Amino acid sequence: MIGVFDSGIGGLSILQALRAALPQQDFVYLADSGHAPYGERNDAHVIARSRIITRHLRTSHRIEALVIACNTATAAAIHLLRAEHPDLPIVGVEPALKPALALSRTRRIGVMATRGTLASAKFATLLRPLAGQAEFICQPCDGLADAIEHSMQAGED
Repeated sequence: MIGVFDSGIGGLSILQALRAALPQQDFVYLADSGHAPYGERNDAHVIARSRIITRHLRTSHRIEALVIACNTATAAAIHLLRAEHPDLPIVGVEPALKPALALSRTRRIGVMATRGTLASAKFATLLRPLAGQAEFICQPCDGLADAIEHSMQAGED
């Protein structure tokens, strides 16, 4: 069993890709919608929620691996979760800076992410080695995750 979590239903696209790649694997998905969006929360809150969810998935569902399908939770909590659960493979998501750079013709790359992701040390570590190769225009998108969440729940495209 592989556990997948996000602050809402946005991570369902990651779950869909995982199911396509691993059709024989069982998955459990947890959407922490009551605390979404994480990008508008402080690190302490995101870390606390990530710890609670990880413990729940381990004890209630006996997961063998964990996918954090949330940029903000990955940035804030993955290092702590890996330290607390060294026997559990944990994979996170992060902004696709390297692929964007590889595909860019203009070397001007827009990065839309939550304020929490853009302010994280993890994002700075990702961006630092690439910064001299392109102009990265980072835009915090307050409210975007919430708007996407509500449109997905309403069934809008």
